[in-house]
Amino acid sequence: MEGQLPNTHMSIDACIAHAIHHDLDILETLPDVTGLPMEELESYIENYVVSIHQTIRDAILQYGEPYLRSKDSAGLCATLIQNGIHLPPRMLLKMCRTILKMSELDAKFILDTEDGKTLYFMKMSV
Repeated sequence: MEGQLPNTHMSIDACIAHAIHHDLDILETLPDVTGLPMEELESYIENYVVSIHQTIRDAILQYGEPYLRSKDSAGLCATLIQNGIHLPPRMLLKMCRTILKMSELDAKFILDTEDGKTLYFMKMSV
């Protein structure tokens, strides 16, 4: 059913945010940022990250369910490319792998630390 995702433990938004944080290379994706004045750089990158997050989220909600269920990162990557995600395919595939990996974890986002790390609460069986 469109807009419904498999029963994942982490929200799709958290999975996408994690993939963006760990796998998106801003300089490779937006080489023109090196020429921006410092006062424009932060808002330009922030707007780009918010936009790419929303675009990936919308495409996954609309078309990604079969690929999430089958753990098919290559299929998810191809679907995202077909639906307007303009990232280098190698980088996008890495992001799709991260999204699938994170969707399997039973974790709850706590916070981002000052040094740029992300803190999660996780349940584990030993």
